[in-house]
Amino acid sequence: MPASVSAVPDLSGLIELSRDPALDLKPVILRVQTDMFVAAPNRDRAMIHAFESLAAGLIPTVDEATASIVADKLGGCPDLPEAVRAALMARGLDVAPPRPAQDQAEADRALTENPGVLIGLRALERLLARARGDADLAHTLLARPDIPAADLAPLWLHADAPARRAISEAVEATAALRPCPAAPRALASTLVERSHARDVSGFLAALGDGLGLPQDYLSAAPDPASRYDLLTLALRAADLREGEAVFIFLTLNDTVARSVDRVFSLVTLFRETGRAAARDLLVAILGAPVLERSGGAEHRPFHGPETAKPRTAVASLRPALPSRLRRTS
Repeated sequence: MPASVSAVPDLSGLIELSRDPALDLKPVILRVQTDMFVAAPNRDRAMIHAFESLAAGLIPTVDEATASIVADKLGGCPDLPEAVRAALMARGLDVAPPRPAQDQAEADRALTENPGVLIGLRALERLLARARGDADLAHTLLARPDIPAADLAPLWLHADAPARRAISEAVEATAALRPCPAAPRALASTLVERSHARDVSGFLAALGDGLGLPQDYLSAAPDPASRYDLLTLALRAADLREGEAVFIFLTLNDTVARSVDRVFSLVTLFRETGRAAARDLLVAILGAPVLERSGGAEHRPFHGPETAKPRTAVASLRPALPSRLRRTS
């Protein structure tokens, strides 16, 4: 059973007794709950909230000795709620900060390799953040059957084909619930032009700027092969047409262009991933927002009375793909 408020014994009887003016069980309840909170191997959101509500309410009412004992027991606890810390500080009691995690990596690895222990929410968030740059830890987490596929989205680049498919399907199921803003209108044309000119640095900069990606977004890929998988998700999120994406696969990098299997796998990934799902996968992999609305521009309805109407037909925003020059030996 996970460490949760549901696993805590029913103390309603003690709480009722604590309301008896002839008895004062509040110190006992506070010490027992503190011991259970500190000893819990995993603390999920429900357990943390329950302890915060109880301890923050009892600390101002207990005697000085009990409050001091509680402060000592909570010293070094990484999940100590701020309301509990503030209640102790209001009584002049400092709580030691979380202990330095010198062996946190070993503890996390032991936790992930133990199938008999369910990983709490906060622990999972910490593990996923570390696993982005730790392939061994990522593969251990991906092998656990108790973690939902959607929660493993940050590790998509580390996953094998079946795991990627399961993660993508889980993300696709909810991706459409969040609006997906349009990419800049000239982005597709710019990317095609930069790829045709073999301007790799300019291509990466334009793609990153167009989607609002971090400057070092390619560093999220664990190896060179997965960089193109990440780029394919970005091209899909940028709303390129399939033909434009194929042109980029064939012109940006000679090593990729010479491999029919590699180009085919990238085209398949592009074709099978929805645009909103690609956006959400990028958000999870990079741990950063992608294609967020800027909110700086004023919205003007196209049919508003103050809107200037175009007099001539608007030319196509995407020119035809440049022809590839045949290479001669």
